[in-house]
Amino acid sequence: MGKLARRRPGSVSVKELVEQAKTAKDAGNNESALEKLLQAAKRKVTSPQVQIAIYELALLYAQLGRHEDSDQWLQQLGFAWKLNPVVLDSSCLLGNRSQGESNLVVAFDNALPLQLLAALQEAFKPNAAFWTEHGYPTPSFFSYNQPIKQDSNLITSAARSMEHFAAESFGEILAKDSIVSIEWWAHSRPSGSGSGHQLHFDLDEVDLKTMEEAAIPKHPLVSCVLYLSCGSSCSTTMVTDQNLEPQSRAKRAWLCEPKVNRALLFNGSLLHGVIPNLAAHESQEPRTTLMLGLWGRQPSCSPPPEAPGGTLGPNMRLPKKGFDWPSSLQAAESLTKCPRLEVSPVDLAGPVSPVWCSVPQPSSCSCSVDFIGKWFLREAPEELQRVAPTVEALEVEEVSMEELQRLREAAAGCGKK
Repeated sequence: MGKLARRRPGSVSVKELVEQAKTAKDAGNNESALEKLLQAAKRKVTSPQVQIAIYELALLYAQLGRHEDSDQWLQQLGFAWKLNPVVLDSSCLLGNRSQGESNLVVAFDNALPLQLLAALQEAFKPNAAFWTEHGYPTPSFFSYNQPIKQDSNLITSAARSMEHFAAESFGEILAKDSIVSIEWWAHSRPSGSGSGHQLHFDLDEVDLKTMEEAAIPKHPLVSCVLYLSCGSSCSTTMVTDQNLEPQSRAKRAWLCEPKVNRALLFNGSLLHGVIPNLAAHESQEPRTTLMLGLWGRQPSCSPPPEAPGGTLGPNMRLPKKGFDWPSSLQAAESLTKCPRLEVSPVDLAGPVSPVWCSVPQPSSCSCSVDFIGKWFLREAPEELQRVAPTVEALEVEEVSMEELQRLREAAAGCGKK
């Protein structure tokens, strides 16, 4: 049997160094974070913790604009592709702007009537029943599904506003199908959190289990992001033109900065995510978003949980009992007819091109950690849609387990204030 490696008395473990680096980074002390990560990354033992340190170091270098330094560490992990450096260091936000492109991506400010916005903000405020009764943040993705014509609550009211924008900007898509249901889910990140959200496709996750191997996964006609609060987060949502067709590779990307009552709409087949950024601390508000998938056919639905702590899944029906949070979504239909400020189109950053850039001379390292962000890739970018259908629907991690623990601790701390 092999001998267990022992730590010298007083030495700091790799895991502790990474945690210290994350704390320093969240506090805006990037030089201290680099120092800690370098100490961890230079350890001789190539363990998963060392690989995590190298990944975090490469990401931080990229965010700071030190891309050659970032590449040196990406090479060690065998990454062959990365997002365009101007996306990772946010310099694209200072470049060209456009109002998106019809049938691909658009955004609007003052998207919801003010009273409807206020009601949604109340339903999804920190420590609201929706978060506590789901045990949020959860390690697995979950969403709900409602018919757009039958039910009447805050979600369908918001969806009808999005339906109006979709009709104006996605005519080619909606000419073929009409919207029959809304899939919806929500996310909240603590103020100052620079964490992103992995690049992914919006899919009918339940249907993936029985889908034929060569088939293209089913997806919403149009996907929407509603920014309910933004806090100090400037983490941008990126939408690419990479779709679910075989061999599709993104050539262009648009980035949308968060702003209260802004709505981002995009073709539901496109690769998208939230780019991680260096944390800011100008507000105590969280970054809260409500996502809507406008479906042209009814996706497969999961049964709702029977009580808090129950099994969660994608496209669940609303629970009829056992929860308090559904009552917070009940509202008069008249909210959609309340006054709103003048709607205006948003100038998005981009298009950025190319979206993917090669990492010079990647090693053939067999890394034991599967990094879920997808800002860096070992395989060609077009492999992303090939891998998508193989993911087990109920095991899709929204964040790493380390990040999940940090978010839970932050949420608990917020509740004590």
